[in-house]
Amino acid sequence: MPIAIIILLLAIVLAVYMSRNKPRKKKLLVWGITTIVAIAPLVSWIAGISFGMDEGDGFIGFTVMIYSFVLLEVIGFILVYLGIFKRMKR
Repeated sequence: MPIAIIILLLAIVLAVYMSRNKPRKKKLLVWGITTIVAIAPLVSWIAGISFGMDEGDGFIGFTVMIYSFVLLEVIGFILVYLGIFKRMKR
């Protein structure tokens, strides 16, 4: 699990670095893609494993993992959608 946390932190740092000094549309795209590719799977896996071990039941951990993954993926897709179709103010 420490390796997953390190990869998650590296992905967040990379997203911050890539979205620095960019327009709002580019920031939304970078954070949406980062959420879909790195944040959603890693956070859901860490939360599911931690909660499952705490409760002592693998089915509860799996349920937490699935629900959190789906929720974070939807958030990522919304960010990508806003990054693609949001109008720029002039």
